[in-house]
Amino acid sequence: MHINGLLSDDDAVSPVIGVVLMVAITVILAAVIASLVLGYGNQTGPQTPTTTFEDRYTPTPDHAGSGYATIAHQGGDSIRFDALYVRGSGFNASDTAHGNVQSSDSLDVQDEFYEDGETVRLHVNETGFWPADRTSGEDSQIVTEDSINVPVDRDYELLLVYRSPHDESSSIVYTADGPGA
Repeated sequence: MHINGLLSDDDAVSPVIGVVLMVAITVILAAVIASLVLGYGNQTGPQTPTTTFEDRYTPTPDHAGSGYATIAHQGGDSIRFDALYVRGSGFNASDTAHGNVQSSDSLDVQDEFYEDGETVRLHVNETGFWPADRTSGEDSQIVTEDSINVPVDRDYELLLVYRSPHDESSSIVYTADGPGA
C-alpha cells in the first residue's frame, strides 16, 4: 500500500470542504459582530414589573349586590401610577348606589360615602389610571401598602394592566374576581 497514493486520491474533496467551512465561519463571525455592534445581543427590552397585589371585596349595607374592591400593592417592584390601569367588568357606576356617591358610567370616580361612621373614599379616575394621590413612593410610584377602592358589583372581574412607557406594550399584572363572579 502506498501512502502517497491515498493522499493524492482525496485532492478533489478537501478543497471543497475547506471552502464551505471557511464561508460558514465567516458568516457566523459576521453575524456575531453585527449583533454586538448594533446592540441586538444585549437588548432584552423593558420588563414587566414583578409585583404582588391583593384584593378584598366589601359589600355596602344599603345596596344589595354592590360594594367596593380594595386593591393593594403587597410587594415587589414599584410602578409609576400612570403605567397601571384598572380594566374589567362589574364596575358599579350607579348614581344612587350609596346615597351621596355621585359617579358616572365611566371610570370617573373620586367620591366618598359613609359606612358605619367611617368615610370610605372611592379612587378610580376617568382614564382608569391608578390615581397619583394614592401613591406614596418617589415620583408617584405605587409601592407596598398603596391601595385604591374601586366601586363594583358582586360579580366584578378586574384587571390591573401595566403599560410600558418605553414601547407601549401592555401586560396583565393582577386579576381580581368578586365573590359573585
